[in-house]
Amino acid sequence: MKRLFNFLLIVFIFSCNKKNPNEPEQNKQFYLIDIYHGTISLGPRSYWYVKFYTEEGDSIYFEAIVNNGNDISYAFWCDSINFERWKNNENAQLRNYQEAILNYSISSIVSKGTYYIVLGNSAYFDSKIYWARGYIKGLR
Repeated sequence: MKRLFNFLLIVFIFSCNKKNPNEPEQNKQFYLIDIYHGTISLGPRSYWYVKFYTEEGDSIYFEAIVNNGNDISYAFWCDSINFERWKNNENAQLRNYQEAILNYSISSIVSKGTYYIVLGNSAYFDSKIYWARGYIKGLR
């Protein structure tokens, strides 16, 4: 009986020391990592992109507004594979794709990987200026 009690006591102690997978490690802290902050000048028929890297469970936040011009012609974000497909005029999966908008914003939790945010100007003659701010929030 004493051995059974000792065994159950050891099992109880080990089970209490297990880490909860939903709790962040105590040595890690939340960080905000800028991916872009400033103005973007786009000539006719051009696009701008920002490339960034994330860890598992990071959140991305991005917003852009028209500073000079009539609209943001198009905006989206995607992973590196779909960015290359889009650049090569192939079928690509573009996330949160929008056209002819005054502002663009995204907020998403992502997997570990390489991502791109793209803003474009499809006008034939007019240049446009956008203001944008983007950052990653995650544990490091």
